[in-house]
This record gives sequence, structure tokens and C-alpha cells, in this order.
Amino acid sequence: MLDKIEAAQAFVIDEFRKTHPRDRDAVLIIIALLWFGLLAGFIPDMLRNMIKGREYQLVTHLHAASSVGWMALLTWQALLIREAKPAAHRANGKRFGPILGIIVAVSAVATVWFADHARLSNPDFNPAVMAFQLGHVFPFAVLTAIGLANTDQPDLHKRMILLGIVGIVDAGWSRWIGLDIRELIGQGYAGQLLGRYPLSWALMMAMGMYDQITRGRLHPAFLPAVGFTLFTQVGAALLFFAPWWPSLAVRILGG
Repeated sequence: MLDKIEAAQAFVIDEFRKTHPRDRDAVLIIIALLWFGLLAGFIPDMLRNMIKGREYQLVTHLHAASSVGWMALLTWQALLIREAKPAAHRANGKRFGPILGIIVAVSAVATVWFADHARLSNPDFNPAVMAFQLGHVFPFAVLTAIGLANTDQPDLHKRMILLGIVGIVDAGWSRWIGLDIRELIGQGYAGQLLGRYPLSWALMMAMGMYDQITRGRLHPAFLPAVGFTLFTQVGAALLFFAPWWPSLAVRILGG
């Protein structure tokens, strides 16, 4: 009996792991949307800061360069699979993936600390925003680590890598039209959530719908990964509004 159950489970997993003719196009579309979501926010923000004469710290440049490098690597890897070059894909992943992923995550935390520490003397700066800044680092770090640790399972690997970036796309959205949304509906819970996360929600929904259409089911790891991302997003909002958080954030920042 147990053998039959295990065989049935293996059959379901094997069925899901089969590739679909549209997979290569779908992955590139998601990557293109991720590029758009990030650049649409960061490029105008950088231009505004350049006009104001604001100088970025060295760690910020490192984080920006590593983040662009990560997206470039992701795009390159997807193109290699599209061109039927899995050996080159695996070699690049082993050579660049782990170290670049670590640099992105560590430099993100460092950028938050140094940038926010420098702004403590600014009366308009709200240290509570660190909750959102750190909130999207967790899904990126955790889901990316899972993806890199499971390169032998391509179905799991690519979904975790993509969802890891989906978890940080709010950094671009909030700079793109997030400020306008918060000004329109207020700075409360709804304003903070809708001013930061709708693009990531839409991308997660699109990925789930794609699997339902092409496989007839969600990947077993999809809902836990999405749930973890949503948990960090709601948790960041709750922390942002917690009355004790701003003073703790100031202490964390060395103020």
C-alpha cells in the first residue's frame, strides 16, 4: 500500500516537472516585468537625487551594482536555457550565483544601516521605514538560498529564484508610483501596503495562474513561498506602525 502511495506521489511530481513549450517565453516575460518594476522606480529616483546634489555612499553603489549584476545573470541564465545550453547555465550558476546572491543580500542590509544612519539628523526622516527596507531582504535571501540549494530540481529552482526577486520589486514600485498612492489614500495600513506591494502581488498571482493553466496545479513549494513573502510584507507594516519600533530603530542605527 505504501509503495503505491509513494509511486502515485512520484508520478504527480514527475508530471509537474515536465517542461511546457511556453515556459521559456513565460520566464523571460516575468524577468522583463521585474526589470521594468525595478528600473521604473530607481532610475527616476536616482535622477531626482542627482539634481538635488545628493551623493550616494560606497556601499549603496556596491548594492546597486550587485543588484544589476544579479538581474543580468538571471537574464543570461534564462537565455542560455532558451538556447538549449543547460551545461553553460549550470556552470554559470555555480560560478556566480552563490557569491553574487550573498553580496546582494549583505550589501542591502549594509545600505539600509549606513543610509538611514546618515539621515538620523534629518527632521523629516522616519526611522520606522527600516521595517519595510529590511522586510523585503528576508524573502529574497531565504527563497534565493532555497533556489540555489536545489539546482537539481529545475522546477523548484527557477520558481524560488524568481519569487525571491518578486519579493523585492516593491523597492522599485514604492519609488515609482507608491508615493502618489500613499498621498492619495493616506499613510495608514492600506496606503503603506498598496503603495509598496501591488506589483509583487500581481506577479505572484500571474506565476500561480500560469502553473494552473499549463500544469493544472500549483507547484508544492509555491504557496509556502508566497505565504512567507506575504507574511514579511504584512509583518513589515505591523512593525512600521508599532509604537515601540521607531525608538528601537534609532538604537539599531546607532542614534
